[in-house]
Amino acid sequence: MIILKNSEKFSVFKTTDKNNKNIILKIANKNPRKILREIKLIKILCSSSKFFKNSIPDILEHGYFKKGLFKNKGYYKQKYIPGLTFSQIIQNEPISKVKLQTILKILIKKFLVPIRGSKFIKNKRNPANLLSKMIYFEYKKITDKYLLSSLEKSKSIYIDRQKYKNIKFYLKKILNSKSIKKLNKEFFFLSDIGHWNFHGGNIIFPNKKNYNNFSLIDPDATWDINDPFFSLARFIYTYPHDTMEYNKYLIYSYNLQKIENKNKLIFKHKTLWKKNTSKKYNYVFSEFYKKNFKKKNLLQNSLNKKEYLRYNLSLILCFMRGINSNFEPKLNFLDKKAFIFQNKGIYLYLLTLERLKILENYLDQKNE
Repeated sequence: MIILKNSEKFSVFKTTDKNNKNIILKIANKNPRKILREIKLIKILCSSSKFFKNSIPDILEHGYFKKGLFKNKGYYKQKYIPGLTFSQIIQNEPISKVKLQTILKILIKKFLVPIRGSKFIKNKRNPANLLSKMIYFEYKKITDKYLLSSLEKSKSIYIDRQKYKNIKFYLKKILNSKSIKKLNKEFFFLSDIGHWNFHGGNIIFPNKKNYNNFSLIDPDATWDINDPFFSLARFIYTYPHDTMEYNKYLIYSYNLQKIENKNKLIFKHKTLWKKNTSKKYNYVFSEFYKKNFKKKNLLQNSLNKKEYLRYNLSLILCFMRGINSNFEPKLNFLDKKAFIFQNKGIYLYLLTLERLKILENYLDQKNE
């Protein structure tokens, strides 16, 4: 048995069945209902479209352990798919820019098929308002956390010498903009069925020579309702997620001891990926985070204006959910002077501010 992942929520193992064939065993370490929800979602997805039926590995068995170390914990066994994840390809494989661009275009094109083919909830109104409420719900959880609430009290936050306001400022301006409010006049574009988790660690390529065929694992069953574009946003969130998950970042603060200062906070951040890995991540994802809108990115060329707005709102929700899901109550100082540290929640908070300002600039330009 090989441990593939072990967290407070889930443990994932590669093991063998009675016929000595490789399988995946996933166990819910806390609430068994979460694994049951995931099983239910996988079954619904596989019956909803050919895309999911062909891409999600079969569940072989599921239930509760009756005895042993995992007694009363929920689990499922799933068909094992050999191959590398997209994140592993970027991190570990020698691969050309041309191949990376090819993979990116394939993924975007194929992800749009189930997103645009989603079944939306009927007899509902004002989808943008509901999406805004979901974003504010995550914001409220952020303000309930001391370290992050202290940041929210600051009037000015400098990140790499660029001036930012706090999250509340940007949310108020963005979510009350004319462009977002116009989305309420659209059809109700939220769904109760979706994978919601297309990030690079969940995309497996069994064949290096054919990137058109890939498998998807680990749908996020925590959502009762969301915009199908959240799944795509989760893919674009791969780079910051991987950087945070593997602690490949540093945060520098010149006035950490004055965190209660409401006037000005100064931060810098940098990634710790190897040079070649960093180049590959940037080559795939940097175009989606550029502040210059004169040169359209791949998504702007693939989506209409309303879809692009929905995707951006989903990305904001994705970042804010990430802040809460990965919050750490303590700072991990890496020097004696408390100048350099790591903290996943603060790191994602800083990246969220950068993303919010980019969206603000886009909406300002759009309204000109």
